[in-house]
Amino acid sequence: MSNKIALISTYCNSEEKLNILYENMVTIKSLNVDVLIFTPFKLDDKFYEVADYIIYDKENPVLDWPEKAYYMWWGGTVNGKIDFSLTRTVADYGYAGLVQVKKMANYALGIDKYQHFFPMIYDININDHVKEIFRNPKKNSFFPSKRDDLIWDVGLHLISLDREHLTRFKNMITKESYLIETDLDAFGWLHKAIFFVPGVIEKEPIEDLIYYLDGVNFFNETPDEEFSCFIHKSPEESNMAIIFYGYDGFKTFRIIADDFNEEYEISEWNKIELPFSDTKTFIIQHNNKEINLSKKASKIKHSLATIKK
Repeated sequence: MSNKIALISTYCNSEEKLNILYENMVTIKSLNVDVLIFTPFKLDDKFYEVADYIIYDKENPVLDWPEKAYYMWWGGTVNGKIDFSLTRTVADYGYAGLVQVKKMANYALGIDKYQHFFPMIYDININDHVKEIFRNPKKNSFFPSKRDDLIWDVGLHLISLDREHLTRFKNMITKESYLIETDLDAFGWLHKAIFFVPGVIEKEPIEDLIYYLDGVNFFNETPDEEFSCFIHKSPEESNMAIIFYGYDGFKTFRIIADDFNEEYEISEWNKIELPFSDTKTFIIQHNNKEINLSKKASKIKHSLATIKK
């Protein structure tokens, strides 16, 4: 009977993610560590055959602008003539991940046999270093996080805590504490929280296998290879706008919105001011192709474009 349990945070909305989750579950079980999974999606039977406990909970408290969000910027000069600055916000998933940890901790701490707990994300690389952590757990250890050549001082990829330190840690996870300093992400929040656990930051980092923002272009909303476009949209501004770029000469675009249908022939980096601040329908027609950006446009909370010629 194991007195150790892994608390696995997941958001597995693809086959690739599910496969990694399953493989890691099997590996962890082979190390004589029980498994608790938190999932907002229903899982296939094979996951129930391996896991000791599964919490199925659809709550996903993702924060977004203006409450809290990540800020992205891109700017420069085109052909020495056009200065551009594009900024936008992206939803902050850090608090949602911490809430999963807290809910799993509340459940696992209610089971007396467990004395060692491993809050972790589903897709870590379980190498020999990680296996040794599972075999010989420490009572208050946090680890740096690694992705390719980038290393963060500390992260949520894997944590090793005893019952006392997990109780302290999970009690610190509140929305109020996460929002005290809005410029900190989850890693920044964690770095400050460790002092109060108290915890030790180990030296060797933990690496994850999937980066959910890999390959995402925050400044292009269209999959079309002939051009790119950026949607300017913010409650602080009176109306939406759109900028097309990434092509030579002139192109013709038709923009269709709820009560709007207009054609434009323009060169790149011209800002088209639109006569509405929001719309349910947002479609671009170009070269007999129709690109429906309605869902993407509806999710944009705060994006600004400044073009100077």
